[in-house]
Amino acid sequence: MSDIDYQRWTGPIAGAADPLLVLCKAVFAEFDSTYLLARLPRIADPDLWLAIEGGEWAGFKLGYRRGGALLYSWLGGVHPRLRGQGVASELMKRQHIHAAAAGYRFVETRTRAVNNPMIQLNLRHGFHIAGFEVDANGIEVVIQRKTLEGELAE
Repeated sequence: MSDIDYQRWTGPIAGAADPLLVLCKAVFAEFDSTYLLARLPRIADPDLWLAIEGGEWAGFKLGYRRGGALLYSWLGGVHPRLRGQGVASELMKRQHIHAAAAGYRFVETRTRAVNNPMIQLNLRHGFHIAGFEVDANGIEVVIQRKTLEGELAE
């Protein structure tokens, strides 16, 4: 595996917008900048974890508070050159340990139903299927949820 530094972003979330946008465009085949830029300033208690390789952002996991006990893991990805090396798993693990320490009881995510690698990764990390929906754009989405009990002990 490459030499990767994992760290939690502690600055204002607005300061992460530009490098996050660059990474999103590398991670996702088609990425609408407005999806990130319009929503980012409105999220409550952002929790951004980064994988940094050679000083460049190479992976991320971004969540935010939904209510008193739920962390919504909204967006994440790993640069294609680092996929399959455990980067996404490490980001998820760190996010969940930190969330449990911060008092969250659950983490929830929504994933496009065709994104089998993400659904499988979530299942390997203790998520269960909590629901299914078709979003406003007609895209099928799997809802997954995990209880954070025991995360601090890992």
